[in-house]
Amino acid sequence: MTNSRKIPMILLAAGAALLALAGPALAQQFEEGTHYERISGPDVADNDGVVEVVEIFSYMCPHCRTFQPYVGPWHENLPENVEFSGMPVSFSRSWEPFARAYYTADVLGILDQSHNALFAALHDEGRPIRTMDDLVEFHTQFGVSAEEFESTASSFPVESRMRMGNASIGKWQVRSTPTLVINGKYRVGPRRGGTFEEMLQVADMLIARELEAAAPADS
Repeated sequence: MTNSRKIPMILLAAGAALLALAGPALAQQFEEGTHYERISGPDVADNDGVVEVVEIFSYMCPHCRTFQPYVGPWHENLPENVEFSGMPVSFSRSWEPFARAYYTADVLGILDQSHNALFAALHDEGRPIRTMDDLVEFHTQFGVSAEEFESTASSFPVESRMRMGNASIGKWQVRSTPTLVINGKYRVGPRRGGTFEEMLQVADMLIARELEAAAPADS
């Protein structure tokens, strides 16, 4: 789920120019306060021209399951200078083990195998996965032992990512899932009467805006 890639500034400028072609039309169609929200507080620090996109989700959220066939192909086709990552929320105590399992799978290098499989097990197959013990057992099918998964789940890297994730979600004022956060500045979620396709179009517009802002002045 994590895609951290950087390219030379000349390609950054080219990517910004291509996406910016759609910018004016989309900007007329989508409005702040209706289709997206500006996050209050300081903007994200400069990241060498890379635009950060974060998907806020929970494995327990049925809407997040429905969103996966949309966001998966979409993020695979983002420009090379856009960094995409997932961030699970823990809105309730029952959601916390699933957030921990996500970070654990990522640290162990099995997330590409386990991510969609866990969504499918919960929402398509109706498997009774609820506790950390259930999640440990589920992830053993991806080539890690129960002991390895369990110990990693309580390790410093996972604990650190849990804390940072919770802090970011609070800073970004995320109240529902799924939500996309663009460069720490904009929050995009499915609006009432809207569609997931529209949500991604709004994200495209905001990404184009950020790419244009990051492009060299003499490009």
